Amino acid sequence: MAQYSPEGIETRWYDAWEQAGLFAPAADAEGEPFVITLPPPNVTGVLHMGHCLSNSVQDVLIRWMRMRGRPTLWVPGTDHASIATENVVLRQLREQGVRKEDLGRDGFLEKAWAWKEHTHDVITSQLRRLGCSLDWPREAFTMDEPRSRAVVHCFKTLKEQGLIYRDLYLVNWCPHCLTAISDDEVEHKEKQGSLWRLRYPLSDGSGHVTVATTRPETMFGDTAVAVHPDDPKRKHLIGRTVILPLVEREIPIIGDHHADPEKGTGFVKITPAHDPNDFEVGRRHDLPQVICMDEKGVMNAEAGPTAGLDRFAARKKTLELLEAAGLYDGDQKTVHQVGHHDRCGTIIEPYLSRQWFLRMGEMAARATAAVEDGTIALVPERWVGVYRNWMTNIRDWCISRQLWWGHRIPVWTCGSCGAETCEVDEPAACPACGAAALRQDPDVLDTWFSSWLWTFSPLGWPEETEDLRRFHPTSVLVTAP
Repeated sequence: MAQYSPEGIETRWYDAWEQAGLFAPAADAEGEPFVITLPPPNVTGVLHMGHCLSNSVQDVLIRWMRMRGRPTLWVPGTDHASIATENVVLRQLREQGVRKEDLGRDGFLEKAWAWKEHTHDVITSQLRRLGCSLDWPREAFTMDEPRSRAVVHCFKTLKEQGLIYRDLYLVNWCPHCLTAISDDEVEHKEKQGSLWRLRYPLSDGSGHVTVATTRPETMFGDTAVAVHPDDPKRKHLIGRTVILPLVEREIPIIGDHHADPEKGTGFVKITPAHDPNDFEVGRRHDLPQVICMDEKGVMNAEAGPTAGLDRFAARKKTLELLEAAGLYDGDQKTVHQVGHHDRCGTIIEPYLSRQWFLRMGEMAARATAAVEDGTIALVPERWVGVYRNWMTNIRDWCISRQLWWGHRIPVWTCGSCGAETCEVDEPAACPACGAAALRQDPDVLDTWFSSWLWTFSPLGWPEETEDLRRFHPTSVLVTAP
């Protein structure tokens, strides 16, 4: 018997099935539709073994339901993967000695779209070679025209409902990629470090307090020193002030439960613009927010003698200056978790930045209830506890990114009167004063802003289409935790 060669046979049969429309829901099928919307692969490269496993599981479910005679739909598509794809294109440009600023926004986007077309063709070819019985005429892309309009419609609707807002808030910031990133994109690595002890003189000259910190370079952003309000050894100092070394700025000693009398020195430097816990302390006590470095991690004018230095060079310089002034009290070696950007490896900076946010409280409560009452089932069930904990502790979602590849935020500001407008289509003139000098927000949306619409936007939402009526909601999502 001749050796079996699957290449030609598999391709021939798959092409025949696809051309015959066998992957579309059968017109005469009866019963409740069974629907899976393919978790869209990122257009960053090629499929990996995880995709192969996940897609094989989905294909088994789809073929099984199809054989049982149910109307069965498996929707294909790909994801623009905003920051991931932008990083891939930037890496290619760097190899050519080109910066994205040299190309400009439009020129860079041309490169990104070309890369998308290339990887899309590779990915869809791989899915076909895997035998995935996807309904290809319904294929979608998270940045194609229908999906883009769905995203803009969603943004405008949520903004009108008061669920989307813009605020100055502490975010995960990558000084290399120059953008805010999500918590999921922060990789925490255990690092050897030091807990440095710094002396802050009392304003009346009667002595000093000693704070302990792993980040002495941020002291220039300190706006208070905190002690626990019930600390018998230190609470008598609440209400007094200290002089911030090297910049000679007077800051108060406050009482706050964030300070732990048993940890460090019992005195905690409060830097609202550069630490998430300190940010919350600052809000409770209405403290000023002093930003002492720029978006590239370079110290600014607020940093006094370290202005112009990189944040890590500034750390060394700060310690040297404090030691020379007799205000350095030694250090203790420690091991702590340091956040790194999982895309580029850069140490992330908690950074005060004006961003767009989506209020999550009400939606998280409804999503939790859907699992608790059995509307949605998580398999395996042990993930219910993880899900509940995640939803209970969720914060408002920072949805803006300082990138070029992605859905641009549909908000325009008038250059004449300063009025702001949010529209589905670009406005020709300012609705407030009639001027044509409108500038669109330069930021794009987090890639997940389009992904969270994925189970229904490929079915035509927000239009009331027949596909949406018949095939929404999706039956199963097969994905990795």
